[in-house]
Amino acid sequence: MNSSPQKAVRQLIRESRCTNWYGLRGTSKTMLLSEVIRQLSSMMVIITESYEKAEQLQEDLEWFLGEEGIRLFPQWDTLPYDNFSPHGELVGKRLSTLEALLFGEVRCLITTPQALMQKLMPREEFIQARRLLEVGDLISMESLLRTLPELGYVKVDRVEETGEFSTHGEMIDLFLAEIEKPLRLGWRRDRLYTIQHFQIDNQLTDAAELESVNILPVKEVLYSEKHRQLARQQLTKYRDQVAESLRQNMRKRLQDAEFFPGMESLIPLFYEGLDTLLDYLPKDAYIVLDEASKTAERARHFYDEVFMEYEMSVQQCNLTVPPDTMYLDHRQFEADMERRVRLRCFQQRKNEDNESFVGPSTLFNTIENRGLRQGFEKAGALSAVGHVINLLQEWRSQGAPIFLNAKTQTAADHFRQLLGDLGIEAMAPNGELNSKTFPWLQWMESNNEQVNHRGTLPIFVGSLSGGFRWIDDSGKPSFALLTEEEIFGEKNRQRRLNRAQIQAVGNSLEDLNEGDHVVHLDYGIGRYMGLTKIPVGTSDSDFMVLEYARNEKVYVPVQKFHLVQKYVNADGQSPKLNKLGDKSWTKTRSKVAKAVEDIAEELTEIYAARKARKGFSFPKDDSEMQEFEWSFPYEETPDQNAVIGHVKSDMESEMPMDRLICGDVGFGKTEVAMRAAFKAVSAGKQVAILVPTTILAQQHHVSFSKRFESSVAKVEVISRFRSLGEQKEVLRGLRDGKVDILIGTHRLLSKDVEFKDLGLLVVDEEQRFGVKHKERIKQFRAEVDVLTMSATPIPRTLHMSLTGIRDLSIINTAPADRMAVRTRLLKSNDYIIQDAVSREIRRGGQVYVVHNRVESIFQYGNYLKDILPNVRIGVGHGQMGESQLERLMLDFMDGQYDVLVATTIIESGLDIPKANTIIINNADQFGLSQLYQLRGRVGRSNVQAYAYLLVPQEKILSNVAQERLKVLQELNDLGAGFKVASRDLELRGAGNLLGSEQSGNIASVGLELYTQMIDRAVRRIEQAALVSLEEMKVQISFLEEKIPENYIKSTSQRLAFYKHLSSIQEIDQLWQLRAGIENRFGIIPESVVNLFKEAQVRCWGQRFGVPAIEYKQKKLRLQLLPTTRMKHDALIEWLSEPNSPLRFHPETTLELLQVPQSMDGILASLKQFQRIFPEAETHV
Repeated sequence: MNSSPQKAVRQLIRESRCTNWYGLRGTSKTMLLSEVIRQLSSMMVIITESYEKAEQLQEDLEWFLGEEGIRLFPQWDTLPYDNFSPHGELVGKRLSTLEALLFGEVRCLITTPQALMQKLMPREEFIQARRLLEVGDLISMESLLRTLPELGYVKVDRVEETGEFSTHGEMIDLFLAEIEKPLRLGWRRDRLYTIQHFQIDNQLTDAAELESVNILPVKEVLYSEKHRQLARQQLTKYRDQVAESLRQNMRKRLQDAEFFPGMESLIPLFYEGLDTLLDYLPKDAYIVLDEASKTAERARHFYDEVFMEYEMSVQQCNLTVPPDTMYLDHRQFEADMERRVRLRCFQQRKNEDNESFVGPSTLFNTIENRGLRQGFEKAGALSAVGHVINLLQEWRSQGAPIFLNAKTQTAADHFRQLLGDLGIEAMAPNGELNSKTFPWLQWMESNNEQVNHRGTLPIFVGSLSGGFRWIDDSGKPSFALLTEEEIFGEKNRQRRLNRAQIQAVGNSLEDLNEGDHVVHLDYGIGRYMGLTKIPVGTSDSDFMVLEYARNEKVYVPVQKFHLVQKYVNADGQSPKLNKLGDKSWTKTRSKVAKAVEDIAEELTEIYAARKARKGFSFPKDDSEMQEFEWSFPYEETPDQNAVIGHVKSDMESEMPMDRLICGDVGFGKTEVAMRAAFKAVSAGKQVAILVPTTILAQQHHVSFSKRFESSVAKVEVISRFRSLGEQKEVLRGLRDGKVDILIGTHRLLSKDVEFKDLGLLVVDEEQRFGVKHKERIKQFRAEVDVLTMSATPIPRTLHMSLTGIRDLSIINTAPADRMAVRTRLLKSNDYIIQDAVSREIRRGGQVYVVHNRVESIFQYGNYLKDILPNVRIGVGHGQMGESQLERLMLDFMDGQYDVLVATTIIESGLDIPKANTIIINNADQFGLSQLYQLRGRVGRSNVQAYAYLLVPQEKILSNVAQERLKVLQELNDLGAGFKVASRDLELRGAGNLLGSEQSGNIASVGLELYTQMIDRAVRRIEQAALVSLEEMKVQISFLEEKIPENYIKSTSQRLAFYKHLSSIQEIDQLWQLRAGIENRFGIIPESVVNLFKEAQVRCWGQRFGVPAIEYKQKKLRLQLLPTTRMKHDALIEWLSEPNSPLRFHPETTLELLQVPQSMDGILASLKQFQRIFPEAETHV
């Protein structure tokens, strides 16, 4: 018999013994627990077997109860005794939850046995470590700046990630964990004056002000002098376990207060004793054990893993604390649970469980909806959706209340529309139905139809993992709750990460270091030697020092910083310095400028020709397209959605599509192509997918076939892995129109491949095809829509320059559940490799090993086979036969090898989600960008990935190699490689876009200058500016113009600001920058205001076609061009006025007399000049 839910909850609240609930499937358990939480006077703690289950439980409970007071306490995402530190965001979540527990802000805590077994910083230490600051508090900036590193915060120039802080003027920028935006704290004398959030991308503060801020630690190891002193003392206990050199190194790190990866594994050294999560809970906490048998098994398995990792760490002579100092053992955990648990919940019915548990028991009869779509063929339905719709109609006719759920209001409206098309009337009342206040238990025991609005099914809105059905004694559903996925197919749920979106600023000098190569537009390639001060007039001004061949120096004033770019080249080699006065640079620049002009004109002509040509206009989306999009198993990223919109718009236009999509592997380009393909096939057209390698053809065939399995489209592949007979059969089907989508290598371009009605060509990595093949692709462009995809990024600035003459779309957003790759630099030894490989294989993954020496790769493979006896190892390199190498890679993809040992030929286009560890041997021999690219082979799924950079034991690294490897180890976040390593990829991308013949031109002047030249050429064609930035000259001798060091302390930030200011060409942008600088750094000093005002004068000159403006001895002189447009009538009228201050020196100079010696006087005079120029509405 099925128990009454309301009666079961009442009995449970009254019962003092531990109760067992059986038969709770789907979200029925969460629904009942939410009602218990409402009625309990104490806090509930739910312990479930895994982090994934805990996250799901949290999301579901928030659907029934709301977010307030529902907290998750996760375990670390590292192994016990790991070389890696847990992810900062996860640590933030743990510490903020402990804070909420201490202050009674938790209604329900969800956690795992691993998190309960792991010991924590003592409760009292945590309470003392917190810092509550309120506006008006008397506290010095210096005392907070001393405290922040003790709490784990790292000082940086510019705050962009959690756990960072910076200082400028009387402000501290601070990024707390578990808060989406960083904070800016402002002081006046020693009093906290203001607290505001600010935006990461532009560093501007929000308008709203906060009254207080609670600063929590961002690491679980407190790093004050007291704690570091204790750790130094405790090191003596381990003198027999580890070498003196290792202890010496550790002592130095503690002395220097230096954070290091994996320090959390030594947490017992920093405290007199540790607590557990149970010590943070109130005494009357109501503890619920979810799936008690599985939870106990997970606790035993975890402690076995702890002990195994402990022994392995000791064998490797690492500093290793005993397990009992860091963890409860599983027996202690089980004893604590036996004593404190009040409720056990089980999915299975009681008689299906092997173990019997003491205490009163209640049996519920529920069914989850996961298998609802299956068996539709047996039921005689045409599709899985049709089968579920038939069941809904049947249940409704039997009087069962039915409720539906969609994730968002938009999804609910879409859901309602799709159901309406299938004959089910539903409603999505915006805000009227609330899952958090709805009386669920009453409806579970009621057959009242009123809630179903006379047969209309209500759709709730919110994130719910699934539904369930409550079954009555006759075996029929008496209540049903279903989600959109349970009817239309499941989307992969994505982990909620508050990852900061960092906007990459092109053309910045912020990452320029002394000794880096730069390009000056007039003098060529030199070396940046820093900033220096030189007396100008009555004050000192900043100058950039550039060194050229023969140790010659050029001093660049701040007004000319826009003429300097960082030199970036594809091969990473140092360029030759130019000689001052030498004509070779002028020749180089002229040659590149000519090539650039040709490219801009050619692209413009191509675009105009496409505009004039009529192609096929595809129809708008129909319901089939909507269903196809609905079945995409992931949530689209914002970039992906935007690009899909671009492609659809192109296809629906009469102008033939020719769009290039750039984005990294795994960022969702293939799905864009699939939607375009579906749109084409729906209109009765055929689709060709052209890829550069056989392996990619196979991979695309698998993914397209799976994605199109529920549609009528026939997907085929033509490659050397198909027999001649199979190829002939495919080609026959293609001619007859029976094959809708054909995937293949350059074989697709052969003359015997004939399409009945081709409508779309998708080209993957076009730059990897030869000239002959590219010519054939060009012929296609004249006839059909073409979509080209590239995994090589292109420079953002170049993209901006070409917008309007080339259809480009960029996908820069990583999927929401993509995690950063954990990276360690280690001395190579057997243990490290065994540990890395066994860690990956244990979780069902695969490993790349990079050994970049063909002559010794098989020898290295044999060495790995000796130290990894039970591991399947494949070896491959670029000198193997093409088919042999392809076969090896396919076998690795199919899981026939655990480890692939290869040179750097690891296929860039492949996406192997199971390969999530990479070991790079002799990492010191690789360039930074090469290492970054190799590391990018892993970390392409939602699983934590690891990169091990191994260097030989005996090798002493050069300072450069050490610094390079250290940088990569620290780049542990997504998108971090933009400034450091993706530049050469962008260079390659620029070559792909503009033609490989341009690579030499890019190399000769550097990417930044090349991009600027493209921009100038396009602007000239479009006549966007009358005077270019390089042609403008402003001379105002009396001004003091500089950024004081006490205003912006960081040299790199001053340099970036100077460059940004000198590059601005629009008045509006100038005011935005000025507001941003004041917002970020405080009240602007007069010398900085002068910089802005001089930039206003420059922008005015550009706008009105005046290339030179000079102020001298109260005269303002304007140098004109022959092309400068003027109102001649107005000019004559002004000159004719009595005592006119204007002088005209034909044909090129205007001079205004008696102009006050102030910037405001100069700007007012320029405003006077506007009467003789067109566009006088422009504001200075």
